[in-house]
Amino acid sequence: MRNSLHLIACTLQLQSRQSSNAETRHALDVAARRINSVARIHEHLYDNGQCDYQPAREYLSSLLQDLHHALLGPGSARVLRLAPGEAFVLDSDTLVSLGSIVAELVTNAVKYSSGNVNVTLAWQTCQAEVVVEDEGPGFPAGFDPARDAGFGLRLVHHLCSGSGGSLTIDMSAGHGSIKAVLAP
Repeated sequence: MRNSLHLIACTLQLQSRQSSNAETRHALDVAARRINSVARIHEHLYDNGQCDYQPAREYLSSLLQDLHHALLGPGSARVLRLAPGEAFVLDSDTLVSLGSIVAELVTNAVKYSSGNVNVTLAWQTCQAEVVVEDEGPGFPAGFDPARDAGFGLRLVHHLCSGSGGSLTIDMSAGHGSIKAVLAP
């Protein structure tokens, strides 16, 4: 799966380089980055040979290291940090959704904010809760997720609501703060 996804992403990147239209190049580059993100999620999920249930924190920690390398590079002073918390396991389908959500929210935090990005993972009342916070100024005044959200936030909302969970943007935090809840 991972190799097939990388092949698709490389094909999109090649098409992007060959396009003379800037808008087309941008759209193909965005699609390639999203596919590479899904490939990384699958790589982390299946690297240790386990397929059914895995420790959620270990999976997320490994994914964050990979995202740091992909989004910030080794010389960056910014940090992607997973807060300490309790250990629990999740099934592979839920881990794929969790990984997709975290990759999208962390990518947005790196892209649109400043400072470090903190990720908190918890198991609350039979649900996995992940909070992604950055040190930037937060969402702009008047931001309406239903109207102003880009594709990434809409995707995260779909993944959360599809599991019976929710997506909440804390507009009063004074910094970027989003909580995603998955109900496995």
